[in-house]
Amino acid sequence: MTGAMVDPAAVYVDVTSLSQTKLTGVGRCVARVVQALAAIRPIRLFSMARLEDLRDHGQKTGIHQGLEIELAPGCLPPDGCDMHDWRDSVFSMPSRPFDHRASVEAVGIYTFRRSVKKRFAREVSIHFDLTACVVPHTHESQTRQEFSQLVEQMIPLDDGLMAISKSTRDDLVWLGGADSRKVDWCHLGPSQCLAAHAWKGELPRRDPDLFLAVSTIEPRKNPAMLLEWFLTSPVLPERARLVWAGPSGWMVDRGKIPGSRNRRTIDFLGMVSDSELCRLHSSARCLVYPSIYEGFGFPVLDSLLHGTPVICSGNSSLLEFAGPGVHFADPFDFASLDAAWMALRESEWPVERADLQASCSWPRFAGKLLELTRGGRP
Repeated sequence: MTGAMVDPAAVYVDVTSLSQTKLTGVGRCVARVVQALAAIRPIRLFSMARLEDLRDHGQKTGIHQGLEIELAPGCLPPDGCDMHDWRDSVFSMPSRPFDHRASVEAVGIYTFRRSVKKRFAREVSIHFDLTACVVPHTHESQTRQEFSQLVEQMIPLDDGLMAISKSTRDDLVWLGGADSRKVDWCHLGPSQCLAAHAWKGELPRRDPDLFLAVSTIEPRKNPAMLLEWFLTSPVLPERARLVWAGPSGWMVDRGKIPGSRNRRTIDFLGMVSDSELCRLHSSARCLVYPSIYEGFGFPVLDSLLHGTPVICSGNSSLLEFAGPGVHFADPFDFASLDAAWMALRESEWPVERADLQASCSWPRFAGKLLELTRGGRP
């Protein structure tokens, strides 16, 4: 079926990652993709997770292997303030047995790890990054094995591949061995505050001493370097405060992470609501994001669209945010981070990035994805 124009009777979308109790990067992306697709045309949601596995791991069981849920523009749950509430509304909708007869004539969109068995007439996968191939030392052995399987067994099965950045597209072709004729790319939209601010109170004043970090605490986000720089840099405000929003991840010993030094403090909030994250983006002096490698970079986009300037690494997909409000640094060099901060503190703010509002759009991403499902060429 590769390259054939298909006008499917149905479009199936994999929502396995939405079963995670707390939605981080991939889960939030899949939820937004589902919203955008279902606003355009009817779609059917399916999962590759077994019910017993979801139960054993304490995850959401609203949909699992053998079931499907139909969403259409007329029955799409309203987008509330918090993505978790929206996901729960979708999972509480009526389900029905997976329609195998319809699926063999339809399109399947995989949203992270596809099946090694062909299930649909045309199969397209969304690819976020090849992180464990590019920076293997930041992941455990099981994850590295899964990414090896992705490259060796799964990428060759895709009829179309949608990358979430130009950087990820290049990685898929040069590292993943994907046929460039099958690969397209499009930037994602923001993870929150699509039409209005999630924070419903009066927007807070900017705090010149508040620095923000948003991510899972794991090696690829470079936490040791960020924290050491924040606590020791001679150019930061004496009373600077770093607030870190995001869960603990892997391969980082939280017991060895300092909480303060002199008058500077670090506050680890864990997962926060969309409303609270909006408030933090709106009140911070800047976001600091010295990631070693990124497939996209939700926190950078979200901060810029809240008018908040950013210090981030000058690598991978982060370079695609270049423009007003973005100050690139070498994520392994204190002096480079100092220089980025000194340039940021002298620049105008709040940031205005109309270019990102136009290019980073969920309807645009969903439209290009549907075009790829129909056999459109990149």
